[in-house]
Amino acid sequence: MARPNRTLSASQSSSGSPPAEHAHGARQNRTLYAVLLALNILLILLFYFGIWRYCRKDQRVGDTNAAAASSSAPSAPSPYARNGRLDSRVLSSLPIFVHTVGGEEKTECAVCLMEFREGENGRLLPRCNHRFHTECVDMWFQSHSTCPLCRASIEFSAPDSGAAV
Repeated sequence: MARPNRTLSASQSSSGSPPAEHAHGARQNRTLYAVLLALNILLILLFYFGIWRYCRKDQRVGDTNAAAASSSAPSAPSPYARNGRLDSRVLSSLPIFVHTVGGEEKTECAVCLMEFREGENGRLLPRCNHRFHTECVDMWFQSHSTCPLCRASIEFSAPDSGAAV
């Protein structure tokens, strides 16, 4: 009678349990999974903490603005709106000029980079004396309260009641 040839492969043992190297690999995998899970939880917590701080910063800025507004006595209106745009009363008080060609000097608008032509309207900023096309600088002042060229703030000056502009 022939005996069956029973040879054990390298991956099997006589007891039927996995070899020691597989058991060690399973422990490494569990450790790796635990570390990755902890890192994911940490990243999620950092993300929510960042959002919480951002929202708190916006809330503190709003509280500070509200406290400053309620504590100050009513005075002259501020030329600057909350979002940085220039108040319409200040914008209308800025002088408008009509460009005339009267020399060698060519003037260009720093907003659109186009030269002034004969008869075009422009605005002269009182603090820095920079000149811009009226349409260009008015569009700029819809979202800014400073000179587009030098960033000087635009001073609040109430228009004179009898003065011609």
